[in-house]
Amino acid sequence: MSDPSSAVNLQASILDRLRGQLIVSCQAYPGEPLRGSIHMVAIALSVLAGGAAGVRLEGLDDIRAVRAATPAPIIGLWKVGDNGVYITPTLSAAEEVARAGADVVALDGTGRSRPDGLTLAETIQRLKATSPVLVMADVSTAEEGIAAAEAGADIVSTTLAGYTPYSRPGPAPDLQLITELAGAVTVPVFAEGRIATPDVAAAALQLGATAVVVGSAITHPQSITARFVHSTSVVTPTEDNIRV
Repeated sequence: MSDPSSAVNLQASILDRLRGQLIVSCQAYPGEPLRGSIHMVAIALSVLAGGAAGVRLEGLDDIRAVRAATPAPIIGLWKVGDNGVYITPTLSAAEEVARAGADVVALDGTGRSRPDGLTLAETIQRLKATSPVLVMADVSTAEEGIAAAEAGADIVSTTLAGYTPYSRPGPAPDLQLITELAGAVTVPVFAEGRIATPDVAAAALQLGATAVVVGSAITHPQSITARFVHSTSVVTPTEDNIRV
């Protein structure tokens, strides 16, 4: 039987390693050239070499592959579908993510009904009874973050802000939500979602985020390239404005 105190110490160590740091989300969507574990391992190792304290990964194969390649903290999730509650939506999915090697299991922490009929509190309680992992609740409002912390989540993250019909929309990250959560819960608050620049990441930490998760701005070449194309397409190239 595992020693509960050892699990607690390990979890505290993971949080200490992530506190005040950058975590990079390494994901590729179906049909994209970088889809596949061999690519995700390369990307994960690259961002870790650049100074990231940990990575966020989607899918069991990617979690297993990166776990075999590095001891760095892994936040794992498993997307099932693409509407409603789809981020690690069930207890069985959460258990699979834990078994794949994630240190932190990220799951939908909203108040919406879960596909297996369990409450968020029941899901967290049953997962922790069998797996020595931390649980991160992806939420979209302050009320959801407070409820998730009360349900037993070890971390609340702003991942879903702007992605539910009732949360504040907008192209920019919901910095106000970070402030609200930091003042309302005692568990760590992770800032995630549409964080596009180092300045915004730094602002999130100053507003009370324990750590910052950045994805597309670092690891999604299509999005990065599209921003450059958009910004340069309005400029007519001339000999005076071309600089290599």
